[in-house]
Amino acid sequence: MGSIKIKIKSFYQKLQLVWSFFSFFRQAKTNQKDLDRKLVYDLSPRKIPSGRQIKYLKRFLNPRESLVIKIAVLILVVNLIYLGTVFVKNHLQVYPTRGGNYIEGVVDYPQTINPLYAVNPGIDQDLSYLIYSSLFKYDGKGRLSNDLVQSVTVNASGTKYIIKIRNNVYWQNGDKLSTADVIFTLNLIQNPAYHSPLRLPLSKVIAHKINDQTLEFVLPKPYAPFLDLLTFGILPKKIWENIGPKAILLSDLNLRPIGSGPFKFNTLVKNKSGDLKSYQLIVNKNYYGRIPYLKTITFKFFPVYQEAIKALNDHQIMGLNYLPFVLRGNLLATDSLNLHELVQSKIVALFFNYQKNKSLDKKTVRVALAESLNRPQIIKDVFAGTYQLGNGPILPENFAYNKNLIKYNYLPVAAAKTIKAHPLSVVLTVINSGDDVLVAEHIKSYWEKVGIKVQLKIISSDQAAKVIKNRDFEILLYGEAVGGDPDLYAFWDSSQVGSQGLNLSNYSNPAVDKLLVTARSTVNLTERIAKYKEFQKIITNDLPAIFLYSPSYTYPQSSTLKGFLGMMIINPADRFSSISNWYLNTKEKLKW
Repeated sequence: MGSIKIKIKSFYQKLQLVWSFFSFFRQAKTNQKDLDRKLVYDLSPRKIPSGRQIKYLKRFLNPRESLVIKIAVLILVVNLIYLGTVFVKNHLQVYPTRGGNYIEGVVDYPQTINPLYAVNPGIDQDLSYLIYSSLFKYDGKGRLSNDLVQSVTVNASGTKYIIKIRNNVYWQNGDKLSTADVIFTLNLIQNPAYHSPLRLPLSKVIAHKINDQTLEFVLPKPYAPFLDLLTFGILPKKIWENIGPKAILLSDLNLRPIGSGPFKFNTLVKNKSGDLKSYQLIVNKNYYGRIPYLKTITFKFFPVYQEAIKALNDHQIMGLNYLPFVLRGNLLATDSLNLHELVQSKIVALFFNYQKNKSLDKKTVRVALAESLNRPQIIKDVFAGTYQLGNGPILPENFAYNKNLIKYNYLPVAAAKTIKAHPLSVVLTVINSGDDVLVAEHIKSYWEKVGIKVQLKIISSDQAAKVIKNRDFEILLYGEAVGGDPDLYAFWDSSQVGSQGLNLSNYSNPAVDKLLVTARSTVNLTERIAKYKEFQKIITNDLPAIFLYSPSYTYPQSSTLKGFLGMMIINPADRFSSISNWYLNTKEKLKW
């Protein structure tokens, strides 16, 4: 504002100078005609000339006076335009406004938009996320946050959770949501007749209704990550209570659901064969949270990514649910797109199986295998540097991450010396999916440079389950979804060794077992973090696996859509965590 005042003062000084210049010539030309004019002016009742009078001004001015007037007027106009432009630029603000239809392409087709079954990544989970509310959801940084929950109280032993839910929540048909709906949904999940994939971790949890807004969960034993299990959508009891297990998957409510989330079902379009072509949601104006700016969201379905990418290039859609890295080159107008690279809660690593190759039992050999890999360069060569380097079993974004870990840097000379003393031949198994084979080829090349004999074994996705179950590999390139909580008991505790567990390296360390068991039952957050930091320190020191990277989830959207916020996702549907901030329409307003 100070700069504008200076400019106005400068302009005023210039105007005074021009007027003085004009007055000088007027005074020099004073004669009888000037005195006559003054007399007429003094006798005139109107001192300011009218527009009609101004047009005769040039008759009383000589050419030089006329030029001075024109210059003064020009300076005035230019300065007014400039000052007006500066003022508007500094004070005009653009605000999001409600309305607009966001169109997203999806390589998938909805089948069951039902929280009991929409647990795997896909359009069912996406739609369930937008239509239904849950007690908790993950935010754009991968942290657990309240959704329906207003407050949580945990007892000292960590076995009882008293949860109070919001009082202003209504189903999209107008009924009020209460704790009875929460308990009803949990009972369906726990009932084996409904075959919900969510059943096992929640099977022994007991829920009691205290009142319409408060309920109590009772656990058989302490389990610190319990709240992370409460991210399932809540079903309306009044609508679903008379639908039995045999009819639940056939109900029309699976395609025309009624929830309490930010959006609700609007329309769907099928082709002549009965296949869904598009599915539209409309904003829920009675939503208890921040009501989204978008009026509608339309999902269009495609059989393959190539067709979906073409639609994005042709501006038929504004976004794509996911872009495989190998297809990034198919995008044409990247300058009109925002490629959101969201960190996934996934760790890709090389898992060692000592039972299949005894040489891998030597730590010096495993260290040489790690130090012979230029992992940052592999990420740069294969993924254009978009993936995040991994140094341990827990992601840097996690609250329990230990940044003071052993880092196995690229030391090919030292690695070659070790391999020369311990000749090594290995079989590297990789699943033929995405860029995994290309990554494996880079790893093979690095290992061969230090004298390791490498055989690459490529298996199909159909073979993967059997190979993993039987531990039929020497070294396996594989990615594990580690979730939002640091509890990695299922991946590293010795009880999970063998065909029934997920401890792929058959790793066994009593100290790690103790840390993992106590950490998952410790309510005190500070104590939990300390235990997980120690766990990471031991794992990276023992090196049962080489941690490579965390893949990003590429989410392309048109630059016309604003307001996206997000850095990390636990599930792909979490990309909608900031949906209430998204907008297409704007309005301008001067701010004084």
